[in-house]
Amino acid sequence: MRKLYIIRHGQTLFNERKLAQGWCDSPLTERGINQAKHVKSHLQDQNIQFDEVYSSTSERCCDTTELLTNLPYTRKKGLKEWNFGILEGEPEDLQRSRKPWSGTVEFSHGDYFKRFDGESDVEAQSRFNDTIHEILDEGHENTLCVAHGGVMWLYFLKRNHPNDLKGETFGNCCILEYDVKDNNEVKFARLINPAQNV
Repeated sequence: MRKLYIIRHGQTLFNERKLAQGWCDSPLTERGINQAKHVKSHLQDQNIQFDEVYSSTSERCCDTTELLTNLPYTRKKGLKEWNFGILEGEPEDLQRSRKPWSGTVEFSHGDYFKRFDGESDVEAQSRFNDTIHEILDEGHENTLCVAHGGVMWLYFLKRNHPNDLKGETFGNCCILEYDVKDNNEVKFARLINPAQNV
């Protein structure tokens, strides 16, 4: 069975300070670096190896990727985080609840960020989904993509309900594991949080 692994970047300065971080960027903290190293050890212990590696173009993802693997990787703009518009860098509590504003993707922010020159949930979800499926069209056996919590959540919601997570959350350096069928249809296998206590 082909596999797709999507890993969230390690903790960043903005994560630590609880600031919105979509298309803007901030460096990994010491904790974020240690999280990525811990996940690398976890992958080695589980004998999970990758044929191809991709990363969001954001520095926090590229740095995480380089800590996870020594393999060369391809940067993809389509793997970038949700664009929060002029709320980038602002306190996270300005993002309101996940109750949809326009009845679009359930359990998301809906089109809330559109009014601040950002992306709607549908736009971010479609961009990320299309990019993942372009990657899967390459036909590799085990693919790694290093990305962001917001778009990983939207990708998950395209096929699943939050109850499927059984209470787990998308922590820094969490791993979404998917089974990939011959027609490139993906099926959620599990969420792993090996760096949760790092």
